[in-house]
Amino acid sequence: MSKRRIVIIGVLLGVVVIGGVGAIAFWEYHERPEFCATCHIMEPYLESWVSSDYGAYEHALESVTCLECHVPTVEQQVHELVVYMQGDYEIPLRELKYAKEDCYQCHEHGTYEQIAEMTADLEETVGANPHASPHYGDLDCRLCHKMHKDSEDYCAQCHTWGFEVP
Repeated sequence: MSKRRIVIIGVLLGVVVIGGVGAIAFWEYHERPEFCATCHIMEPYLESWVSSDYGAYEHALESVTCLECHVPTVEQQVHELVVYMQGDYEIPLRELKYAKEDCYQCHEHGTYEQIAEMTADLEETVGANPHASPHYGDLDCRLCHKMHKDSEDYCAQCHTWGFEVP
């Protein structure tokens, strides 16, 4: 084998190794919440995860990161990048609408009925169990429990029990 060929193979191997190490390092950074905040419009969301009274911080305390709930496809990530680069976005960002089944994947209670049982004592202390709604049946968790802003008492639209929603 000629000396020139050995040099070319060595350079190519070096490029592959450096590229591989770079890709691995980028992927590890990509998985961290700090990566999400590289776009300035995401900074408030990271701040709510790092320290706040919001649900995101409670998830951070349990080491739940952004990508455990937000699972974008490659196409969605490319779209987000293009929209960001074009400045074609609104602040605040659109609130994602997760189904209660998404929450149940991690939370110990697997059904709405189990949640109603777990919070049954609220019937005595505040006069009603927010998870035993006779009006709507299985409500989505997100109607009350917010991640990046104050949670809301959905029932307070009509009722005045004075729940403090975590």
